[in-house]
Amino acid sequence: MRTYKGIMASSGLVIGPVERIDRGAVGLHRIVSDPFRERALYEAAIVLAKDELQRLQQHAQGDDADILIFQIALLEDESFTNEIGDYIAAGAGSAAAVERAEQIFADRLNNVDDEYIRERSVDVRDACRRVIDILDGRPRRRLHLDHPVILSADVFFPTDLLSVDRKMILGLASDTDSETSHAAIMARSMGIPAVCRLGAGVAALANGHQAILDAGNAMLVLDPTPQQLAAAHRRMVRLDQAAQKPDPLASVPCRTKDGTSFIMLSSANISSPEQIAAGLQAGATQIGLIRTESLFLKAATEEEQYQSYLECMEHAQGAPVTIRTGDAGATDNMVWTDGMQIDVDYDVMLHTQLCALLRAAAKGKLRVVVPMVRDTTAWETFLQKVEQCKQELRERGEPFREDMPIGCMIEIPAAALLAGDLIDHGADFLLIDIDDLARCTFGILRKDVKRDCALDTPAVLRLVRTILLAAAQRDTPVCLCGLAGSDLESIPTYLHAGARAFCTEPAFLSTLKAKLIQQDLSTPPASLLK
Repeated sequence: MRTYKGIMASSGLVIGPVERIDRGAVGLHRIVSDPFRERALYEAAIVLAKDELQRLQQHAQGDDADILIFQIALLEDESFTNEIGDYIAAGAGSAAAVERAEQIFADRLNNVDDEYIRERSVDVRDACRRVIDILDGRPRRRLHLDHPVILSADVFFPTDLLSVDRKMILGLASDTDSETSHAAIMARSMGIPAVCRLGAGVAALANGHQAILDAGNAMLVLDPTPQQLAAAHRRMVRLDQAAQKPDPLASVPCRTKDGTSFIMLSSANISSPEQIAAGLQAGATQIGLIRTESLFLKAATEEEQYQSYLECMEHAQGAPVTIRTGDAGATDNMVWTDGMQIDVDYDVMLHTQLCALLRAAAKGKLRVVVPMVRDTTAWETFLQKVEQCKQELRERGEPFREDMPIGCMIEIPAAALLAGDLIDHGADFLLIDIDDLARCTFGILRKDVKRDCALDTPAVLRLVRTILLAAAQRDTPVCLCGLAGSDLESIPTYLHAGARAFCTEPAFLSTLKAKLIQQDLSTPPASLLK
């Protein structure tokens, strides 16, 4: 019996054999031909790869379809193709050229601050691995399952899961995936238990063994004892019985033991409006953050975006909805440096999005939050763009909401320290991305690096209290977002510090609410007394 601890990505408990996704060794027996032949081989591989992705796309929906659209778009991207062509022209083999481009493009996305865009680095690797496998003559489908298994991998590629019958997946165990990875998001949407960050080599060690995947306790138990199996089976029966009943916490008032009220909000992705309904069913009273980067990746028109926002409000059934604009920082390779520095392409996309949002806001309770605001100058620049969009809509005769609420996302210490100034310059509300704020404070500038520090460390706590005080003095709403499952233990400290609104994914709402209603604010935690 061996036990490995990780991080819960999707709750649940399952028992079964472990099957590893083995990508094998690449680069064996390659023979490099002349550049013309290598270029022809590359172009043929691209055609075949796109055809395979398009066939997968025919059976995909929502986020899954977006993933495949992105991969196809990458293989058609001119800068991607030119990078590979130049390397082939210099004498490299086609497979080696794609490997080099994979590294370059994946690294660029890994260094972007925006969570949604950063996770697209796995899509780059996924698409490039498909092309490389074609060039090396290797199969693209890793598994042919005839019985349910716990899948393990060092890292899951999206098409690993899309190409497998989901009925055959009991759970997911990953060496390195994060709570925000595509695998984790897909697991939560599929209701499949998943544990990530188990450590290097665990997937290979687990292959072929019987295991208990206990996502609730974030552990993988290999070769469990009869006693452990019996206990796990008993827990599974209890969990199944509980799952058949509505979550009793969903209807419980959001009040602490001493009677202090708080608000629970749910997050979602614009391409999966069903997540909105899931959040409301789990007890959220508002939709606190909807990410919209997928609209940018698909180059959605103003009308397409407008219809997407209306669909979100329809799913929200009258509950307030907060839409996050596309992240300007996602066009830069550095993290937390350029703030809202806008290039020409982004400026056009932002203009289109703001026009669509202003129009949609006239139809319901919609507000907008802006990421990566560095200071009041950047904030005023954004507000000027909003005014330009309003003027265009007036000239077009399009109805829109003049007083659409617009808020700031606080992600960096500079913005935290200037929270009062941002409110004074017109921010209607603030959203604190607590994970990004902590990472920047700790100097952990890459999301693929594990953050071992708790969120309620003195430095981060002091920054958040600065924001809360500035907002309270100006009677401005503040919400804490960016809350992952592994960070929920730290969040009650912020309730004691004055936070009264918390936004997380639907899967984590009940767990967080259970922790918050047990708090007694008349007894502050030790961390607040320091």
